[in-house]
Amino acid sequence: MNNTKATPKLDQELISMFADDEVNYWATKWGVTRETVKSAVKFSGSNAVSTVYSYLLNSNKVRLS
Repeated sequence: MNNTKATPKLDQELISMFADDEVNYWATKWGVTRETVKSAVKFSGSNAVSTVYSYLLNSNKVRLS
């Protein structure tokens, strides 16, 4: 039995700003708030995971671990 509802399928390249679970996932993963993720998408001009993460790194919002 395949239960696809157990884990949400995330696009590993784009952050869907309309899906709260995705915004929460990336915020938790990067150790920032949801609002920080939303601001990073807005100011970076992209919802690509790599672009948003680079923006957060360059603005000292998140650190490499």
